[in-house]
Amino acid sequence: MSEFLTTKEVAGLLRLKERKVYDLASRGEIPCAKATGKLLFPKLEITQWIHQKGGLTGDVTQRPAVILGSHDPLFDWAISASGCGLPASLNGSMDGFERYKNREGIACGIHIENSANPGWNTEFVKDYLEHSPSILMHWAKRERGLIVRPDSHIQQLADLQGKRFVSRQAGAAAQLLFETHLSRSQVDLLSIQSVRTARNETEAALSIVEGEADATFGLRSFADRYRLGFVPICIEHFDLLIDRFAYFETEIQTLLRFALSDEFRVEVDRYAGYDVTDLGVIRLNGCL
Repeated sequence: MSEFLTTKEVAGLLRLKERKVYDLASRGEIPCAKATGKLLFPKLEITQWIHQKGGLTGDVTQRPAVILGSHDPLFDWAISASGCGLPASLNGSMDGFERYKNREGIACGIHIENSANPGWNTEFVKDYLEHSPSILMHWAKRERGLIVRPDSHIQQLADLQGKRFVSRQAGAAAQLLFETHLSRSQVDLLSIQSVRTARNETEAALSIVEGEADATFGLRSFADRYRLGFVPICIEHFDLLIDRFAYFETEIQTLLRFALSDEFRVEVDRYAGYDVTDLGVIRLNGCL
C-alpha cells in the first residue's frame, strides 16, 4: 500500500467531512504534503498525530498486527479463509482488552453485557474510547446457553446443581456471563461440579461430546453441530474493538471485504444461532 493517504481516506479515518480535512491542512494543523496539485497525508505522521490528539502523546509505538480477545469460531475461520494474514492470540475478552490497551494488538473481540443499560460492550469500552482513536464495530449476534448431553435432563440453570460442568478460563466473558445468570437465577456456583476449564468455545463443546461433563455454557452453533442438547439463555453481541488507523490498513480491509463474499455467507449458514445482518456497523467511535 502507498505510504500516503488521500484526503478522502483521512476524512474517513477521522470521521470528518473532506472540507474539514482541507481546512486543517490549509492551517497547517495536520501533517500533509502537496504533489501534482493534490494533498497527500503520510500514514506514519497521521498515526502519530491521531495519538497525540487522543491524549497519548509520547506513546506512538506501532501496534503489532495481531488479533486479541475472545474466541469466535466464525471470526476465527474468516481470519484464515480471507487470507488477511493476521495472527490471533485469543484468551478471553478481559485479557484481550487489557492487552489491547497496552498496544499489543490492532483489534480485540469482546462480548460483555452492559450492567446499567440494555445492550452489549458499549459500557465496557466507553471510558477507554474517550481517549483512544479506536472504533467499536459489530461482528455478529450469537445465541448462547447451556450445551448439554441429550440424556442429562438439564432444562434450566437450576438443574446444573450436582452436575459435571466445564467452566471457562478467568478473563473469558462467557464465564463472567454464566456467573451473572446463575446469580439472577439464585443458583450457587459452588453447587456445580466444575470438572475442567476450557480455553475456547470448541474445547468446551468437545468436552461434552467426549463425555467429560454434563454441560457447559456455550454457543448454539456447537450444540447443533455436535448433535447435543441446548438450553437457550441469551442473545449476545460479539463486537470488535479496532485501532482506527489499522481499520484502513490492508489486513483489516481484506477481512471486511471477505465478510461480504458469497463464500462467507455460505459459511454463516453452517452456524446455527448466528445473525450477521449488522456486521460492519460502527457502534462507537473513539476520540481523535
